[in-house]
Amino acid sequence: MVTNTTISPSHHHSDTARLARMSKGLRLVRFLPLLVLAVSLIVTHQLWQDARQNAMQDLQADFDSRVHEAKTQVERRMATYEQVMRGVRGLFAASISVERDEFHEYASALRLEENYPGIRGIGFALIVPPQQKQRHIDAIRKQGFPDYNIHPEGAREIYTSVIYIEPFDERNRRAFGYDMYSDLEHPRDGDTAPGVRRAAMERARDSGRAAISGKAVISGKVRLLMEMETDKQVQAGFLMYLPIYRNGASLDTLAEHRANIVGWVYAPFRMDDLMNSMLDVHTAGLDIEIYDGDELSDRTLMHDPSRHDAGISPLFRTARSLDIVGHKWTMAIHSLPGFEMRLDREKPQIVVNTAISVSLLLTLLAWLLVRDQQRTLQTAKYLAENEARLREMFENLNSGVAIYHASPDGRDFTITAFNPAAERIEKIGSAEVIGRNVTEVFPGIAETGLLEALRRVWKSGAAEHFPASFYQDERISGWRENYVFKLSSGEMVAIYDDVTERKLQEDQTQYQAHYDALTHLPNRTLMTDRIRQALAKAKRDKSRLALMFVDLDKFKPVNDELGHDIGDLLLKEVARRLQDCMRESDTAARTGGDEFLVLLPTIDAENIEAEQDAMLVAEKICHAISQPYELAGHRLDISCSIGVAVYPEHGSDEEQLLKHADMAMYHAKGDGRNNVKIFHAGMRAKS
Repeated sequence: MVTNTTISPSHHHSDTARLARMSKGLRLVRFLPLLVLAVSLIVTHQLWQDARQNAMQDLQADFDSRVHEAKTQVERRMATYEQVMRGVRGLFAASISVERDEFHEYASALRLEENYPGIRGIGFALIVPPQQKQRHIDAIRKQGFPDYNIHPEGAREIYTSVIYIEPFDERNRRAFGYDMYSDLEHPRDGDTAPGVRRAAMERARDSGRAAISGKAVISGKVRLLMEMETDKQVQAGFLMYLPIYRNGASLDTLAEHRANIVGWVYAPFRMDDLMNSMLDVHTAGLDIEIYDGDELSDRTLMHDPSRHDAGISPLFRTARSLDIVGHKWTMAIHSLPGFEMRLDREKPQIVVNTAISVSLLLTLLAWLLVRDQQRTLQTAKYLAENEARLREMFENLNSGVAIYHASPDGRDFTITAFNPAAERIEKIGSAEVIGRNVTEVFPGIAETGLLEALRRVWKSGAAEHFPASFYQDERISGWRENYVFKLSSGEMVAIYDDVTERKLQEDQTQYQAHYDALTHLPNRTLMTDRIRQALAKAKRDKSRLALMFVDLDKFKPVNDELGHDIGDLLLKEVARRLQDCMRESDTAARTGGDEFLVLLPTIDAENIEAEQDAMLVAEKICHAISQPYELAGHRLDISCSIGVAVYPEHGSDEEQLLKHADMAMYHAKGDGRNNVKIFHAGMRAKS
C-alpha cells in the first residue's frame, strides 16, 4: 500500500516562528555592547553605594560600641560609688555612735581621690529636732568649731545639719552645718526645682525593706555649695544619699522607717569632674552630654564638654537612658569631626575603579550567577547545619525540653516535642505524650502554677523563669524548675530540670542551721530569732513573756564516768521532758553542752501573777528533770537550776533578759541547786 505524504502547514508555521525568534535574537545581540555598558554602570554604581554604606555601617558600629562603653562605664562607676556609700553606712551600723575622728579615719582610709575619682567627698547629715537645736550647736562648737551654726537661718519643723564631711577642705567646709532639708523653703539657683535635695532624702528614708534598711537615692541636678565664686566654670552637681537608722530598730513599715531615721550618709558629685574621670580613650571623638531625667534642655543639662560646638551637624547622633541607682539620666551623644575622619572613603573609590575595568559581560554574569548560586548553597547548607545542630542539642540536653502547640485562645497546650532528658525526668516515653494535652499527661500541672505561667507567657510573649515547685501525680513526684518562653511561630517551650535532690539538700542544710543535731531542739540561732519575734509582739500587744535559763546539775560526772554516749542519751531525755512541760506556743532550745533556754512568749497576767505563772512552769520543769532516769541499764539522778526573767520587768531587750535569767540561774546554783530563782534587782549587787 502506498501512502501519499504531504508537508503539514503547521510545520511550516513552526519553522517560521523559530526563524523569527532567531532573527529577533540576532537583532538584540547588536545591542549587547550598550547592554554591557548599561549593566556595568548600574552594577558599578550599586557596588559603590554598597561600599560607601558598608563604610558608614562600620563607623556606625564603632560609634554604637563607644556609646555602649560610655553608658556601661557611667552606670558601673555609679554602682561602685553606691557600694562605697554602703560601706560608710556599715560603719554606723557597727557602732553605737560614730565620732568625728572615727569618721575621718574611715574616710581617709578610702583614699577617695586615688581610688574613686569623681566623688568629691563623703558626709553625714544629722537630723536635729528644733527643741535640741541650740544644745546641738553648743556641742559642735565645743568640738573646736566656735563659728559653727546651722544654715540657712530660720525656724523650721526639722533640721538636717551636715556635721561630718571628708575631706574637710576649703570646698567641702562650705557645706559644714548646711541644712539640706531646707532647700524647699530656700532653693538654690542652678537647682532643677525647689526641694530637690529634700525629695531625694525622703525617698531614701522611705525606700527599701527591713532586710536592707533603705536604698541609695540620688538627687536631681543641683548647684553644690562647694562651687566657689572664683571658679571659671560653675559645674552642675548631684548628691547621693543612704539613710541611717537607729541600730536595732524595727523597720518593717514605712512609719517605722520615718520614726527611726537619724540621718543620712551622703556624697556630693561635681558632674564635669565625675565624667572626666570616667570617660577615656574608648569615648574619644564623641561629644557626650548628660541630662537629668527625660527632658533635654538647658534647665536639665548637667554635663556638656563642648559647649562651643553647638552649631556642628554630626554624622551620628543618639540618646541613651541611664539607670543611676534608680534615678534616670539621659545621655545625648553625637560624633565629632575627629571621629568622622575615620570614615573609609578610599575603599568605595577602589570598588568603582575595579568595577569599571570589568569588560566582559559573560564573565561578569557568570561570576554573579556563581556568586548567587554559592550564596544559595551556603544558605541552604547553613540552614541544614543549623537544623542538625538544634536537633542534636535537643536530643542531648541534660535539661528536659517540652514544646507545646497552643490553642487559639492560649488556654490549652498540646505536646508536640519531648526530648530524651524529659523522658528520663518524667519517666514516660515521648510516644506516649506527643499529641496529647499537657493536663492529660501531667494532671498536677495546674496546682504547681506552671499552667498559668504558660498562659501568661503565651499572652505577653515575655519569657519567665518559673521557680522550683513541687509536682506530684500517680506516676511521679519531685521538684521541678522551669524556664518558659514563646517562639516566633507561636509555639511554647518549657526547659526544666529535676531539682529534687538540691531541694532536699537545701532543706537539710536549713534544718541543720537552726536545730541542735542531738536533741532536735532549736539551736541558739533559731532561739534568738524567736525571742526577737516574741519581744516585738509583746511590745506591740503590751503583754509579757518569760525567759528561763536551765542548767543541768551533776551532768559532768555522767559524761566523765559513763561516757559521752550515755551523756547524749541523757540530754535527749532531758529535751523530751522539757517539751512535755510546755505549751505548743512555748519554745525550748539547747544552746550548748548541758544548757537550755525556755521561752514562754505570752503571760496573760499582771506583775506578780506573771512572775508566779513563770515560776509554776519552771518548778514543773525542775520537778520533771529531777525524776530518775533509766538509760542503757544505768539509773541516773540529776537535777537542774533555773533562772527566770520576765519582760518588761527584768529587761526590755533580748540581751538584758538573757543576762538576768543567767544571773538568776547562778543564784539558784549558789543556793544548793535543784531550785528556781526569779531575777530581782538585788542580784546585781551579788554578781
